[in-house]
Amino acid sequence: MTFLDTSTIIQYLKGDERVREYIDGREPWWTSTLCAFEVVQGRLGSGTTDVEAVRQDFAGVQTLDLNESIALEAGRLQDKLLSDGERLATADILIAATARSTGDELVVADSDFETDVLDDYMQITNLRE
Repeated sequence: MTFLDTSTIIQYLKGDERVREYIDGREPWWTSTLCAFEVVQGRLGSGTTDVEAVRQDFAGVQTLDLNESIALEAGRLQDKLLSDGERLATADILIAATARSTGDELVVADSDFETDVLDDYMQITNLRE
């Protein structure tokens, strides 16, 4: 299984060849419900957006719900980051904790997860060019 960050899903939908080559064939794909919201949110603004249709654009990506166990893991990870002088945005630390709960590789396409602390606790692959 492969856990996809919002940035990876967006780049995949845009046809980014590097992202497509890396994740195609690594199904099933998982993501956080937070990532699903972030992808949908990126398409909002008309007042009439069909959010179900937007979600169908990446229907092959299964979502995992946020739960108390993941929230506590996010707290542990953020505590380690803070003790190292770093901090992740709330959504990003919850996404990282969700990925960590699966034991799968977190595939990203931006710099949001570039910390030594997270690298010590989970496998993160950054496809950002």
